[in-house]
Amino acid sequence: MTTATDRKRQPPVQKGRDVALDIDRLAYGGRGVGRVDGFVVFVPGTAPGDRVRARPWRVKRGYAEADLVAVERPSPHRTPPPCPHFGPCGGCVWQHVAYETQAAAKESIVRESLTHLAGAAPVSVRPIIAMAEPWRYRNKMEFTFHPTGVLGLHRRGAFDRITPIESCLLQSRAANGILSAVRAFAATSALSRYAPRERAGLLRQLVIREAAATGELMAAIVTTAPEVPALRALAERLVAGEPRIAGVLHAVNPGPSDGLPFASITVLAGRPYIVDAIDGLRFRIGLETFFQTNTAQAEQLVHVVREFARLGGGEAVYDLYCGVGTFSLALARRAARVYGVEIAAAAVEAAAENAALNGLANVEFTSGDVRRALPALAARTGRPDLVLLDPPRGGAGGRVMRRVMETQAPRVIYVSCNPTTLAPDLKELLAGGYALRAVQPIDLFPHTHHVECVALLERAS
Repeated sequence: MTTATDRKRQPPVQKGRDVALDIDRLAYGGRGVGRVDGFVVFVPGTAPGDRVRARPWRVKRGYAEADLVAVERPSPHRTPPPCPHFGPCGGCVWQHVAYETQAAAKESIVRESLTHLAGAAPVSVRPIIAMAEPWRYRNKMEFTFHPTGVLGLHRRGAFDRITPIESCLLQSRAANGILSAVRAFAATSALSRYAPRERAGLLRQLVIREAAATGELMAAIVTTAPEVPALRALAERLVAGEPRIAGVLHAVNPGPSDGLPFASITVLAGRPYIVDAIDGLRFRIGLETFFQTNTAQAEQLVHVVREFARLGGGEAVYDLYCGVGTFSLALARRAARVYGVEIAAAAVEAAAENAALNGLANVEFTSGDVRRALPALAARTGRPDLVLLDPPRGGAGGRVMRRVMETQAPRVIYVSCNPTTLAPDLKELLAGGYALRAVQPIDLFPHTHHVECVALLERAS
């Protein structure tokens, strides 16, 4: 028997039954947020201010997820998507939203994620640093071959379906020229294309990297087998068609997923790296090198880190998850000593090469897991004046944050690409005696829901 209390607890929406609602904001993950009698409904493809009809496909006790059926009254924040591939393509989710609204939404997402961290004290979140020109900003793109003959990007929510991309507005015209040339080559060659479900086929991916400072380009063809003689002719064609290409590579990935590392990398033409610059520092970037995909905003990121660090020249700095040394080298110019820790041995080797390339001898890089390497580093070098960490999207985690607290560093700078994992990590520091002084959001990924931010914390005296 259903009681009055049970009926009261029932959500006001039902699976498969259309509802009309107003979208009031955008959430992390890209969906719009609306309410029916106060009950939250997430709807993709919407903009703040839209009046929409949506069809719930999942209904939980506290929220529902719905498909967009129709926009009944469009928001003034809507804008026509300039890319003909927008919608099916999984590369962008917010091209239909005016860029100013995107940036404001990201700033609000950061504020909301951190709003309960400091208890009664308000969190100081600065205005977001947005892009002046939010197109053609990516310095790395990965396109996928498919047995149907297309070359493009994964369809939204489908690992085995590819949207054919003629030209991507997130990369430069020169990079799009490489995409066109490789597509034409693949169409006339007899080389098979990889099918992820069957795990069969040869051509797998095209990776394009571009250096903003030097204009150098890299093109890499990823296959499942090492011997593909036809790729030599492709390399010659690419170099002849684009003089800025510094290297054409052949990488081998026989595994089930598209993740790194590659089994082998062969240089077909030129050299295995391009050279880019950030904040006056030069970096060699190989095929597997992690480097921020938005060079212009990465420079803004370095400027914020340097401002928060407030180095006077005599400090010892730890740079955790240091990658190829982007922050390590920037801070080494103003610190006595910088110690970088990174689990990927190849990245540590590249960081050391970049330090030598820039003539910086006061930087030391160590390969190892941060949680295990940090206590040994602190025991050897003494208390650092500053700990900087830039962990992966999943965050550092409580055990690493406790290791950071054990260093008793007066200042901690946390660089995050995910505000939902930043918040619990900061909670650990706040519980351990640190105070959150400032948070700076930066938009490194226009037309997506992703947002970077830098948090400054100081230890109570």
